[in-house]
Formats: sequence, C-alpha cells, structure tokens
Amino acid sequence: MTGRSFSSVQLQSFVSCLFAFAALHLVACEKLIHPSLEPFAAYQLIPPAAIIKEGLNARFFGATTIQIDDGETTILIDGFFSRPGLPQLLFTNIEPNEARIGAALEKVSKPAAVLVAHSHYDHAMDAAVVAQRTGAVLYGTNSTANIGNGYSKWTEKRIEIPKHGEVRHFRRFSVQFLESPHSPDFWFSGEITHPLKSPVSVSDYREGRNFSFVLRHQLGTILIHPSANYSPCLFKDVKADVVFLSIGLLGKQSEAFAREYWQHVVRATGAKLVIPIHWDDLTRPLDKPLLPMPYLVDDFNAAMEFVLGMAKADGIHVRLMPLFEPINVMDTIKQLSELHHAGQPEVLKNR
Repeated sequence: MTGRSFSSVQLQSFVSCLFAFAALHLVACEKLIHPSLEPFAAYQLIPPAAIIKEGLNARFFGATTIQIDDGETTILIDGFFSRPGLPQLLFTNIEPNEARIGAALEKVSKPAAVLVAHSHYDHAMDAAVVAQRTGAVLYGTNSTANIGNGYSKWTEKRIEIPKHGEVRHFRRFSVQFLESPHSPDFWFSGEITHPLKSPVSVSDYREGRNFSFVLRHQLGTILIHPSANYSPCLFKDVKADVVFLSIGLLGKQSEAFAREYWQHVVRATGAKLVIPIHWDDLTRPLDKPLLPMPYLVDDFNAAMEFVLGMAKADGIHVRLMPLFEPINVMDTIKQLSELHHAGQPEVLKNR
C-alpha cells in the first residue's frame, strides 16, 4: 500500500468497527440499527419544485451525489449509484452495478461534467461508468483518473485532472477546484497509482487528494463541500449563497472541531442556506428510503442538532433535500427570507 500505512492499533480498531457494524446490520432488526425509520420527521425538508429553465436547480441522490443544472447545462458531483451492501463490502470484491447506475441515470439530465471529490468507493467507483454512458468529461485527482483508466468499456477516457484553484467553464457555469482535507479518519488513505480494474476490495479505492467545488453562475454561487473537515482560510475569497455541507462523521467529532468546521466553511462564505449531505447509510440502495448512518458509525442527530444550533445563532437556514426530486436553490433562499422577514413559520411550500 502506498501513502500512510495503518498502525497495528488503527488496523485493529478498523477491523473491530467493520465487524461490529456488520453484526448490527446482519443480526439486529432495522429499528435497532437506525434510531428512526422516519429520519426527516424532526428536520424540515425542501419540497420539490418544477425545473426552472432560467434557474439553479438541484437534485440529491444520497451521499454526495448531486446534480446541479440551469436548464441548459448539467454538472454532476460524484455520481455514486451502486451502493453495495455491507456483506459485499466486508466479504467480497466490489464493482459498479451497471443496472443500478442505469436506473439512476434515467433521473439525471445528461451532464457536461462529472466532478469527483476523491477516490473512495462511495465517491469515485461509478464515475467512469457514468461518464462513459453520458459522454461527460470526468474531473478528479490522479487517483480518480486511474479508476477511469481501469474501466475497459470506456474507450474515449475523457479525463481531466485540475490543479488546486483552477477554474473550468461550462457555458454559464464556472467551477473552481479547491483542495480540501478529507474528514479526520484513517480509512484507505494513499494514492491509486495504477489503473484500477474492478472488481477489487473496497480498500483499493484509496482516497488520493480531495476537492471541494465552487460553482459560480450569474444566478448565484454554490459551494459543494463533500468531506467534513476544514482548512483555515481556504474559502476566504469565496462567497456562496448555499453550501452543500458534508456532515459525515461530524456527529462523532468534538464540539471544538465542529465549531471550527462551521467557522471556516459556512461562516467564511456568508452562506444563506446550508444543505447537509453525506449523512445517509451508504449500504442501502436508492430504491429504499434514505436513512441515517447507524449510531455505531456516526451520530446523525448530534450532527444535525449542532448544525441547527449554529445556523440559528448565525441567521442561516438549514434544510435537507428530498431524494431524486428537483429543488430550485435560489427560489428556496428567497422563500425562506420572505418568511423570516414576515415573522412567519419558515415552512416551505411548493410554488
């Protein structure tokens, strides 16, 4: 393995965590695994809206897979649809599930680009298949490029490796690629140094570097921050209307860490709306309702309570997104602002 190696203590902890997680999933009933079968009951959800041709529209596909479009150009983040189950992750090699990818792509507008945050399986495993099927260009790190280069069915292999701070243009969108740190865990670090031909172990999907994406448009600016960590001053020159904020593993971090995270990602950008991402159980397929990660892995409620508390103090709105359904980003912010200034309950309705 290249990059940082596991210490014996870390490896033992990792293996123990995986098998404990497996025991919960395979033996316990679903109500014990997940604190609530209605995870949205306590948190407000953005209602679906009609696609607006002259608007910034978004769709959420779980984890960090997000479609952004303006009615003309579509940009897809990560494009992870296979979502292998826990027995597969633990006991077999994994590979893209082309049937699940095909079903999901029926709900995706044809993207000009697939932007991959980093090369763990839950971000990058499906990206080359999605790019091959849609004709999109794949953007990511060297490790992500090696996943693409290992996909034999992709003959064109249109892959770009942006540098930190680089800006690429897609009609009315510009996308800035900013290297940001992965969430503070030790899982599968290092680089993918050769073309990766699946099926392979989940541990072969090594992290590589990690990107955050700033999508600028004449209608507004969106920051997609796919991993719950921060680099001070990274976003000092970024002003965003909305932040898609990873809360993966945030519920298990210290309050001091979480406060710094909020300060350097949300406050730094002056965002008006925060949409949490990377909170759901990655082992559940997309034909089932999204549920939070089991408590053993992360504390979804603790993360949400922290985010909601910080947002209330700062006058920032927080909403979860529905699965698959489109929302209009700027219209959502406008509605929430109108309700706030009118002193009315900030309950969004379809418009």
